[in-house]
Amino acid sequence: MDSFPLSTLVYVAIALLVLVTIRGAIKIVPQSENWLVERLGRYNRKLEAGLHVIIPFFETVQHKVPIQERQLPPKPINAITLDNVTIAISLAVLYRIADASKTMYRISNVDDAIITIVNGTVRSVIGKTDLDGVQSNRRHLSTEIEEELRSVSEEWGVVLTRVEILEVDVDQETRQAMQRQINAERDRRALVLEAEGKRQATELEADAQYYAAQKQAQAVKVRADAEAYAVTVVSQAIAGGGASAVEFEIKKIQAHAVQELSKGSNAKIVLVPTDVLSGLSGAVARLADRL
Repeated sequence: MDSFPLSTLVYVAIALLVLVTIRGAIKIVPQSENWLVERLGRYNRKLEAGLHVIIPFFETVQHKVPIQERQLPPKPINAITLDNVTIAISLAVLYRIADASKTMYRISNVDDAIITIVNGTVRSVIGKTDLDGVQSNRRHLSTEIEEELRSVSEEWGVVLTRVEILEVDVDQETRQAMQRQINAERDRRALVLEAEGKRQATELEADAQYYAAQKQAQAVKVRADAEAYAVTVVSQAIAGGGASAVEFEIKKIQAHAVQELSKGSNAKIVLVPTDVLSGLSGAVARLADRL
């Protein structure tokens, strides 16, 4: 079996070297990463997404840094409020790497560094706010914490995208005191609503009584006007010489009264006025004369 000539082996070695060189020179960076290139051990440049060419053997890709958004683990942070209440606050901190060179060469562990700064910033911000303020102004506190962290994070090539307070936990004694306060507030509101209901009911009843009295007064006025009108008509009739008409009206009223008395179930004796009797006797006498 013949062996390969030396020249063929040389050509094969050169071809392999060229392939390795080309493979080492051409770099394709994915969209989700930034690559850091070092030349002879010193940082040279950053490669973003796309096709790049480096100098083989002199330049190497030392770090492949993901630039996707990350979230720190929401570990509880103990803090003391302005009114000396110990609370445990949990934060959601989201960030992304904007400058991979600063992240890799200025800090050894960016996650631990951000967590350390977050702890100190949260304690500082919470220490200036009372417990009620922490409970009611979470959005404002989150914004303040984010502003405090932004200046520090920029030194490490990190951009904070969102800082959100997830949970505020207090100790058992404080929780019981808050529950008692809530119950007292509920009782107070119930008493206020009950008193308000009674006041409105009293006002409505007074309005109803006023309305009824007003209507009764109007009815009395109408009856008084009618009686006054009747008296005026009678007085005008008397003044005009209508005494017989007046006498007729009086007798008609007396007859109506007698009729009403006779309707009673217990009426045994009906009293008839003398003038009615005399009128009736006169009428009978006149009728007998005609016969």
